[in-house]
Amino acid sequence: MRTFKLNAVMACLAFSLPVYAQQVSTPAEQEKANATAQQPAQTDAEAQQAQQNNEQQDLEIIQVKGVKTADLKARDLERMKDGFSSVISTDELGNFVDQNVAESLRRLPGVTLQRSEGEGKFVAVRGLGPSFVTVNMNGAEMAGAGEDRAVSLDALPADLLGTIEVLKSLTPDQNLNSIGGTVNVKAISAFDRGKETLNLKIQDAYNELRESHSPRFSLNGTELLMGDKIGIGYAFSYEDRETLIDETRHHSTNEMKFYRADFPLTDEDIAADNLGPEILGPAQLEMRREIADRTRTAGALNVEYKPSDDAYYYVKGTYTKYEDGDFALREFYDFQDAGSFGNDEIIYVNDQTKEFILSDIDVFHQHFIQESTNETTTFSVGGRNTFDKTWILDYEYARSKSEEDSRGDRRVQFRERDLIVYGQGLRNTINARVMSPEEAAAFAGLDYTDDMFGSSGRGDASDLSSFAFDNLFLEGGVRTDDLESFQFNLRKDVYSDYINYVKVGGLFTQRFHERDKNRWSFDPSADDCNDDQACIDVVNSSLADYPSAIPANSDFQYPFESAATVDAMVDVTRQTVESATNGEESIESTKGDYTINEDTKALYAMTEIPLGMDATLITGVRWVETEFASTGFMSLENDDFEFNGAGNGSLDIAIPLPEASIKYSEFFPSAHIRYEPTENILVRGAVWTSFTRPSFKQARGYATFDSDIELCPPASDNCDDSQGGASIRQLQDYILASDNALDVGNPNLTAMTSINYDASLSWYASEDLFMEIGLFYKDIENFIVDVNGISMSLADLPVRLPVNQVTEFVIPQDLVMDEINITLNGDKAKVYGVELSYNQYFENGFFIQSNATFLDSDARLDGTVRQGSVPLPDQADQTFNLTLGWENEVFSARLITNYRSDILEQIGSCPVSADLADAKACKVWGDQYQAGYTSVDMKLKYDVSENVQLYFDALNLTSAEDLRYFEGNEYSGGNILYQKEVYGQTYQLGATIKFY
Repeated sequence: MRTFKLNAVMACLAFSLPVYAQQVSTPAEQEKANATAQQPAQTDAEAQQAQQNNEQQDLEIIQVKGVKTADLKARDLERMKDGFSSVISTDELGNFVDQNVAESLRRLPGVTLQRSEGEGKFVAVRGLGPSFVTVNMNGAEMAGAGEDRAVSLDALPADLLGTIEVLKSLTPDQNLNSIGGTVNVKAISAFDRGKETLNLKIQDAYNELRESHSPRFSLNGTELLMGDKIGIGYAFSYEDRETLIDETRHHSTNEMKFYRADFPLTDEDIAADNLGPEILGPAQLEMRREIADRTRTAGALNVEYKPSDDAYYYVKGTYTKYEDGDFALREFYDFQDAGSFGNDEIIYVNDQTKEFILSDIDVFHQHFIQESTNETTTFSVGGRNTFDKTWILDYEYARSKSEEDSRGDRRVQFRERDLIVYGQGLRNTINARVMSPEEAAAFAGLDYTDDMFGSSGRGDASDLSSFAFDNLFLEGGVRTDDLESFQFNLRKDVYSDYINYVKVGGLFTQRFHERDKNRWSFDPSADDCNDDQACIDVVNSSLADYPSAIPANSDFQYPFESAATVDAMVDVTRQTVESATNGEESIESTKGDYTINEDTKALYAMTEIPLGMDATLITGVRWVETEFASTGFMSLENDDFEFNGAGNGSLDIAIPLPEASIKYSEFFPSAHIRYEPTENILVRGAVWTSFTRPSFKQARGYATFDSDIELCPPASDNCDDSQGGASIRQLQDYILASDNALDVGNPNLTAMTSINYDASLSWYASEDLFMEIGLFYKDIENFIVDVNGISMSLADLPVRLPVNQVTEFVIPQDLVMDEINITLNGDKAKVYGVELSYNQYFENGFFIQSNATFLDSDARLDGTVRQGSVPLPDQADQTFNLTLGWENEVFSARLITNYRSDILEQIGSCPVSADLADAKACKVWGDQYQAGYTSVDMKLKYDVSENVQLYFDALNLTSAEDLRYFEGNEYSGGNILYQKEVYGQTYQLGATIKFY
């Protein structure tokens, strides 16, 4: 650990024990107010503290109405925090047009949004991705069923909540597993509202691409009982959202591919280096249409009991259920089937237009029906007690469990083989179409002769009978994340000239994360149909045997059958699973299975020290220990090999890996200064340390070889991915080729640690004007980054692969593979930036709400991965939010704009050993970016009466698209598309009714 960190620990301990910082499990403002009210006499510092507490208590019972008042409430809540933060209140959420919590958070400075299928799903804070942002519900960490630790916020309706706060500088009594920041979502509290309420919201949304309606309603309220000693807050929300997303993508994380025409080159041409131009183009293309029906059901209940000023108890629970019915149409062109240069399958390459023509290509036609349910329950019970007027103990047990069940997925596939295909990669799209042999020869400037391309091109893709049914896919999987925690905090109020109070506490968690998948993917045989003629007919069918049509307003070139047809095909062929798999568990049912156990312990001590009348210092240290253990598999599933003769069999391999485990601990000190030189100026400064654990996918032990494998005959470089006439016995001496792809986990990853520097100046000029500037700098060690396509020996991998147990062919332990996708600890990284906020309200009703964030970063990886420096992944250099509006007592109108610049998502390899000019060794062209994004929304509100409000929202007026691309180079002609989503505009009409 760095010298600075050790010195900081010593400095913090020199101040003795810890102190008060913002409570996340109970209302901190009540805790402060109770403790201060019980002091027998007040010093000046105590009086100032009491005044702040009273102001904060008053703040919570403000009746919020209108954009300005909601903004003032959020600003005041931010001002009372011990650390730098950004806050959105419930009423302010209603002032935007957002569908869920993630979309609301993007409007805060330093926060960027990550979408999936057109909807906000995750957030990044201050240049660090979703995996580096902790999400809490009522102060307790939320579970997430995904592999990346990131909690999906699309299932959490925005109108279910009380407030959302993004904590950007953390004190020792908070969970420091968050270099980026912590999102704390707070449920509706009757004590916070300070009165009885009941609100109903109803809405209908219309999506222009889906051309359908999506109803939504929510109900929330508060009740005060027994003379305001019991407070009940509750909320319920339901939405049935129907969307349509058109997507063009590179299909997977595979790299792009170099193409150089080898037809009709002779051996003499190749030997004389009489070769044509070479380009870099896409290896695959998949066109998709995702027709999604998403149902969200959510509820929250918050019961609080305050029998006296010395006692407070609560039970809080939140439940969300997210049901996703996804009907995916997919048309897939596998360009990489053409093989490498020298196989006479690359017919034409144009280095000016970047067009190419390939032979021996398969075109896949898939209809995929996915049905999943994600249920997350978060429950906490705790309390706070005051003893002898100066001792305060609070405690909480919390459990959060998230389970994703997708046991109903099914897919049918038709395929036409050995086609001639035209392709072209551009920034905004990838073009592909099937060509006849005559058309291909003419395009390439060749004199056509019969059978000049061999068997390729003989099929007629326009004849739907050429598309044969060749795959039945069934999948059922369950992911579970179960997180239990217990925490306590003990505070002693002192309020002397030297110490205000001291505080100690601890947090203990147990986490169990599991994935159990069952999958079958095979080409059914009529022999497996048990003499069922309906089954035999489907197994021997083609696309021409079913009613089909090209979906309207799509780029598909071939028609699709209906979802009902898919279900009928699946139902009648499901009986083939048992005999096709010999009753054995499919490799696809085991290779992705894993379990993870993670136990953590944390203890802290902190203190608050007065620095005169107008300033305080909070300082302390937190110790954290993590124990992590996982299971996994080494797996290989081959799609292309065919076998016959004696000893025929399968090349599917799944071998359990030994349990991988790691244990590490660290001290994390911090110091936070708060200074208010005048009543309208607040200055903050902080030096604090934090960490981020690797994601489950990154740290668990696993190794997965790409399904399109190549084997090399003994003592030969003539590798192939289709030894069609061979038997398993004949392949036992074959060697795995170096250019196969391998995805591998890294159990040796250490947590990323950071020293964080923050400073901010807030000017509360008046109720009509607020301005703020925040500066931050993060000095990160061992930062975690996903890298693609590096070259590495199997012997140097962080997991020891049991390759000696593979008997079907040979995998040398020291085999160097050229395309390994892995997660590594980088060397160092720096993130620095500035956040600006400006809100102003004018007497004529016009108002401006705005913020901007400017970031930069510099990251250095291990020299075996990348030479030089790169930006930190998931960082947007600039984000802007601008709302222009006007309101009076009954009407408001807003134009809401959000802009985010390009984001680097994954890094291509370019080791120090590579020549920068050698594009095949230095793959900087493989860097993947998410393109910049600008959205413009509009919202209108009208108060029909004191209790009824109508609103209209128009979302994505600019028809913005989500675009991801490869960086590319001169061989590709610039950027090449990786993924593009088009989701159109949405309109919402609704009403809010306040009963009391």
